[in-house]
Amino acid sequence: MKFFQVHNLLVRAATKGSILLVLWGAAALCRAQSAPEPYSAPDAGSSPLALQPYGIIDAGVRHVDKASTTGALTQFASGLNTSRVGLRGSDTIAPDLRAVFRLESGFNSGTGNAANSTALFDRTAEVGVRSESLEFLAGRMEGFGYESAASGATDPLAMALNLPNYSSPPAAGSKAPVLGANPLQGVYSYTYGQLRFNNAMRLSANGQHWSASAIYALGGVAGDTSADWVRAGHLLWHARSAQLDAIVQQSLDASSNRSTLYVLAGGWSLSAWKLQAGFHQLRIDAGFNSATLGNGASSSGILGNSTTVSPILASPTENFRFQVTDVGLTWTVTPAHLLTLAAYHSESQGSGQGNSLALVALGKWFLNPRVALYLEADHANSSGQLAIKTVSGSSLATAFMTGINVHF
Repeated sequence: MKFFQVHNLLVRAATKGSILLVLWGAAALCRAQSAPEPYSAPDAGSSPLALQPYGIIDAGVRHVDKASTTGALTQFASGLNTSRVGLRGSDTIAPDLRAVFRLESGFNSGTGNAANSTALFDRTAEVGVRSESLEFLAGRMEGFGYESAASGATDPLAMALNLPNYSSPPAAGSKAPVLGANPLQGVYSYTYGQLRFNNAMRLSANGQHWSASAIYALGGVAGDTSADWVRAGHLLWHARSAQLDAIVQQSLDASSNRSTLYVLAGGWSLSAWKLQAGFHQLRIDAGFNSATLGNGASSSGILGNSTTVSPILASPTENFRFQVTDVGLTWTVTPAHLLTLAAYHSESQGSGQGNSLALVALGKWFLNPRVALYLEADHANSSGQLAIKTVSGSSLATAFMTGINVHF
């Protein structure tokens, strides 16, 4: 009897154990079946992605007393800045880490044409991650020289006076004159590989009073890892009322010819006044060709409109150096009224020697924080090779411009 009782107990125990094992297996299977699916993009409207459209629309009327040998010219101008439209976004990955991106296109406010007909996002197309102290970006991006000048850190006019080419005023994307109101427009041109970089990676580190950044753009030339690439570094120190920038930026073309940019600039603020000074030097190997760097269509550089420097130089074996020293003073008359006075001394050395001095006065009246009316006057006196590389092809030129600048 006891035997059968023990047997029955063992059978019931085994049966219960089997049931428990099955239940455990079923539960495990259910858990496996209910496991999250591989990540897929969220539906529209369900993502916490923060998006911000932005842009600038600028238009003005400019009069030049010596626009050409035939005399004066009054015409529609693209204004102080290149008109543009962009979209920036960010998404939280962790409490101190965000994914970020920016897309930006330029256009001609006078014609509505795209600034670059071969690239949708000709100005910027970058994506990366950002924390409080570090940032990594990849894609098409501005070089440190142009970025710092456009922000106003190394250029008193913040790269203002992006004037059209007077030989063909309606041309889409026409950049600044070779020399004229703001000669830095000639330094930071497509022609010399210093404006924007394709296939680039950027790493930045930020401290309380400093930041350090580096850019490396891949060339993609088989068999030569040093051809058709870019490397650049930017050190920035800033305090409450002062800032100092140091930039070294070098592009190598497909033949390893170099275009090297050096920038040292500082700014000091005191009450309603801001004083700035900067030195920008561009050294170019004879024959340097930026066409394969991916910068886009050629713009009006110091020597002309070709992407290849050597045909424009008197000797294709002679290097070229161009440098600009600037000083500027900005007075905040009232929170709505700003006045900037700037002077630029340009010097070219090599096969095309010359000098130029440009004086600029720019007044802005802000109707609100986003809309400004402006009135500008400039005078340029050039000599040597630089005298024939002005907008008018004349050693002397005086111009006036008025217009409206809208940020959104």
